[in-house]
Amino acid sequence: MLKSLAAALTVAVTAVAASAEDRFVVERHGDAGAQTVLFVPGLASSGQTWDGAVGELGETADIHVFTLAGFAGVPAVETGSDGFIAGAAGAISDYIAQGGYSDVVLVGHSLGGQVALQVAARSSDAVSAVMVVDSVPFYARLFNPAATPEQAAASGEMFAAQMSSLPREQFLAMMGQGLPVQSLDTAFHATLTEWFAASDQAVIAAAFAEVSGRDFSSVLEEIDVPVLILAPWAPGAPVDAETLQTMYAAQYAPLENGSVEIVEGARHFLMIDQPAAFSARLARFLADNR
Repeated sequence: MLKSLAAALTVAVTAVAASAEDRFVVERHGDAGAQTVLFVPGLASSGQTWDGAVGELGETADIHVFTLAGFAGVPAVETGSDGFIAGAAGAISDYIAQGGYSDVVLVGHSLGGQVALQVAARSSDAVSAVMVVDSVPFYARLFNPAATPEQAAASGEMFAAQMSSLPREQFLAMMGQGLPVQSLDTAFHATLTEWFAASDQAVIAAAFAEVSGRDFSSVLEEIDVPVLILAPWAPGAPVDAETLQTMYAAQYAPLENGSVEIVEGARHFLMIDQPAAFSARLARFLADNR
């Protein structure tokens, strides 16, 4: 689809509510006439997750950076019966359609990775590739290969109920306990803490129940565009890098065109721990899928 002359002008940074349901806010950067790239952050995270990558891309891409409702200061909205991930994916798919975007590359981290995959399935005519950063479709099976969807759902719902009922200070303390596995960059821990504090506790609990308790594998068979999965590994991880690669590859086996790469010296926020390695892989992936 041809873009108008106005759309070809360099985009000023903007932040707007981007759907009728206000499922997210989005910032735009770069050149609106260039390759369209949509960045989706993860649980309780701000779009600032991607600041390093956005800076590296500069004017080489038409960049749309999302922050999902209920996270990092964006007001929460009613999730509805479709759930948090499906609701976010539907809203982003609508955003793509309403904007007339084509050949879109989606980049999603953690929960945002599953949102990106759902968008790719819903908007197959508009999406050209997906990069998933440390996310798997059946999270529970990473820890228990014999886990069933029913067992995972029960466990996820139980933990989410406990999480949502905690007094606020205890909830934030619990979130803080996980900081060492989020990033090797201890200075970044303060930023994560701020995002947690600015996020809606009930939304985090409900979204976590989906991530930890659902099996999203069925959507993979609906995706035929290239999908690159980046998985972080660092010394002290429960398994070695080769085993981790095998585990992630098994999760994504239903993809028609998927590949897994390990990024060493990183934990969950690998774009923070290894910014140069992440930017290099992103640049290559975008070049391969123009």
